[in-house]
Amino acid sequence: MNFEVLKALVIVPNSRTSELGDLMAIARAEARKREHVDKNPPIRALVFVPELQVYCAIYDAHVRVVQVGVAKGMKR
Repeated sequence: MNFEVLKALVIVPNSRTSELGDLMAIARAEARKREHVDKNPPIRALVFVPELQVYCAIYDAHVRVVQVGVAKGMKR
């Protein structure tokens, strides 16, 4: 069983992240690393927070629910 949840990343811009495409690439790569998947999780929003001078990227993450019980291949 899988559930969808939203997760967020904070990206501090520097001289190499001047364009929106650079920020999206960073957000996709970091989300993929965080979730341990091969395919990029979809980025739902990329928002600049002027009070903190950072970008916040919000992405979809799939949470896998593991059932507690007998391990596969084991007999009771």
